[in-house]
Amino acid sequence: MPKTLPRLPGVRRDVRRSAVRAALAVTAAATLTAAGFTMASTGARAADGDVATSVLADLTISDVPAAGLDAFNGVFGTAGSPPNGGLDNGDLSDPSGVLNYLTVRGQAVARTNAEAAKNWAQAQASGFTLSLNERNFLAVGSLDAYAECIPAPIGPLALAYARTDSNTINVLGRQVPTGTTQIEVTGAELGAAGVSTATLTIQYDQFEDPSGGGYQPQSSARAGLDITISGVLRDEEGRELYNGPLVDVELGHVDVTCDGTTSPPVTTPPPTSPPPTTVPPTSPPPTTIPPTSPPPTTIPPTSPPPTTIPPTSPPPTTPPPTRPPTPTPTPTKPGPTHEPDYGYGHGYGDH
Repeated sequence: MPKTLPRLPGVRRDVRRSAVRAALAVTAAATLTAAGFTMASTGARAADGDVATSVLADLTISDVPAAGLDAFNGVFGTAGSPPNGGLDNGDLSDPSGVLNYLTVRGQAVARTNAEAAKNWAQAQASGFTLSLNERNFLAVGSLDAYAECIPAPIGPLALAYARTDSNTINVLGRQVPTGTTQIEVTGAELGAAGVSTATLTIQYDQFEDPSGGGYQPQSSARAGLDITISGVLRDEEGRELYNGPLVDVELGHVDVTCDGTTSPPVTTPPPTSPPPTTVPPTSPPPTTIPPTSPPPTTIPPTSPPPTTIPPTSPPPTTPPPTRPPTPTPTPTKPGPTHEPDYGYGHGYGDH
């Protein structure tokens, strides 16, 4: 069962790690120099003076013949931006041969950017597997590391985070949390024929500076994962064959600073003081007294009321009674009259 060990009080992570890295570097350098190995410089390290750097993987393997390990040191996935240098999408060409040992799953990302507003660096991958002696020695889940710095006058403000799967790694099939853990393994698990048993000490650190994943008032930021594995190797009689560092892996190291960067000045509008108010003199305005003439009186016209004259209809006229017409007598032959001188001629009465 893995045994988690407490960190010694008063020992800083970076001081402890520096000592381990120094030991690994000395061991590896001796072998690499003897073999005449020269690591390609293109994309291997960030240039001096960069204000944003990103290294996806930095691998160091110690020279441990008893464990079947040969010395190696190299980096894969690097980017760096000088002050106001803009975006660097990273070099993934692997000049030092890290991918001969380390499998990077998913899309590998290492990029940086430096501009007036802020500097930032990022490193991402879906996972990593380190193979030694044809065995999966170390496995790490997905990683997303980011660091950012905003300069004055808005800042300085910085944030950093390193996110992984469950904050655990796998060493020879054992789940290992952050901190210091010891596990017991066999030589067969290590792939080392001359080793019977071994005690491995794993130091797994996930660092974020500033911590918390939010902006803090400081002028630099960094984040990433550090995994250092050392071991005590023993033969079948229990005699110690080796005691020292085995492997050191740095993943997703991102580092930024606000140095050499100045945000554009923030223009503050002048205070909006109200315009001066002119107070008129306090003399009362002149009073206009209207004339005292009485207002004109309107007398309505004295027209007499209208006189109604009744209609002068004539009195009714009563028509005279209608008499039947007087018949006109039909002339007849006049009869004899006693007056012989009356007639239509003389001698008429003589006939």
